[in-house]
Amino acid sequence: MLQIDPASPVPINDQIKAGLRGLVARGLLKPGDLAPSIRGLAASLKVNPNTVARAFRELALEGFLESRRGDGNYVSDKAKRQVQQNLGGVRAGLNEALLSARRGGLPWREVEALVQKVRAEEP
Repeated sequence: MLQIDPASPVPINDQIKAGLRGLVARGLLKPGDLAPSIRGLAASLKVNPNTVARAFRELALEGFLESRRGDGNYVSDKAKRQVQQNLGGVRAGLNEALLSARRGGLPWREVEALVQKVRAEEP
C-alpha cells in the first residue's frame, strides 16, 4: 500500500506520485488498472484531497495516468515504460553514489550499514 512521511522534506504530492510509480514498479498496479480514488486515497493517507488531486493531475500531464471523466483515473499504457526508464536512472545514480563513496574512502562495511539502515526504515 502507498505510504507517506509527513516529516519528510519531500512534498506530499511528490511522495504520492512516487508511491504510485512504486506500485506499478512492483506490479501491484498494471496498465489499464483503475487507480485509487482521490477521496479514498486522501482518507487513507490522512491528507487533503486537493493534495492527492494535484498529484493525479501531474501524473496525468506526464502521461502516467489517464483521467476518464466520471469514471476515475487509470494507469496508462505508458506507465510501465516510464517506471522502467526512471528505475534505470535510479540504478545509474545509485551506482555512481556507491563508486563515489568507495573512491572517497568509505569502507564497504559502512556502505552496507547504510543500506541496512534504509532497509530497516522501509515501510
